[in-house]
Amino acid sequence: MHKAFLFDMDGVLVDSERFWGPIEIPFLHKIFGAEVAEQIGQPVGMGLEAVYAEAIRLGAKFDRDEFLHGYEEVAMKVYDIAPITEGVATVAEKAINLGYKLGVVTQSPQTWLDRVIPQLPFKNSLEVIISLRERSDLRLKPAPDGFLEAFKQLNSEAKSSVVLEDSNTGIAGAKASGAYVIGYSGNLVDGYKQEGADVYADTMEEVANIVATRQSLT
Repeated sequence: MHKAFLFDMDGVLVDSERFWGPIEIPFLHKIFGAEVAEQIGQPVGMGLEAVYAEAIRLGAKFDRDEFLHGYEEVAMKVYDIAPITEGVATVAEKAINLGYKLGVVTQSPQTWLDRVIPQLPFKNSLEVIISLRERSDLRLKPAPDGFLEAFKQLNSEAKSSVVLEDSNTGIAGAKASGAYVIGYSGNLVDGYKQEGADVYADTMEEVANIVATRQSLT
């Protein structure tokens, strides 16, 4: 069987987390009301459905279609200005040279993927791209379903594969899949505390070195 290297999108492939807050938070305040929006806080890694469900749980009254349409506008503004993460192409190249098959597992909708993936220098090397938002048969992170589906499509074993995630929701899902998990913190908002990964990296150079070291030990 093969081994896989799977990327998350927001905060990993694209340096977007620092841009989401200034655009997303005012939108959440507008549509949910200040009290609910403040209780939700910084929704790093939550995904659309989780944000929606949490707002409902907290008692917000709003129109679902307006929420989804507004979030789409927010996302397009973010991806208009958020750059591809510096050094991520080097990680992809390193992984390919070490025999990994590349994939992406994200909770972002396909329309968001369509704005980011074409910008990647290694886009043609991605052999599987899974948007959990488009797959009703797969549970969202922190469930491992998306990662397990990617391993299945790539004919890869989880125990020999690596997942690069930034949010604790993604890290938990990746760990539950049985993969080796790198927590990438280089694009996170200030104050966000990662937990649950096998190892952590502040730069993509560190990620590449971790992958190379792990390969030499296996």
